[in-house]
Amino acid sequence: MKNFLRTRGYFNFQNLTFLGLIILSYQNYETRNKLNDIVSRLEYTSFELEEIKKETREATKYAKSANTMAFSIFSAVEEKK
Repeated sequence: MKNFLRTRGYFNFQNLTFLGLIILSYQNYETRNKLNDIVSRLEYTSFELEEIKKETREATKYAKSANTMAFSIFSAVEEKK
């Protein structure tokens, strides 16, 4: 019974409020870390997407050039026949 009365003094409003604030701070810390991780992934994915777009534009240019060259070669072959 004496131990219960001693520990009962620790369960006052100020101590419980302080404990609650510590728990909320830790949850905020975890949430902020998760959000930062998500933002980092989104930024990296956006960067990769922009790089893929650039490469696609360049590949399209080369494909058009290759089609033009192939058409001119086939035209020259057809003229010789």
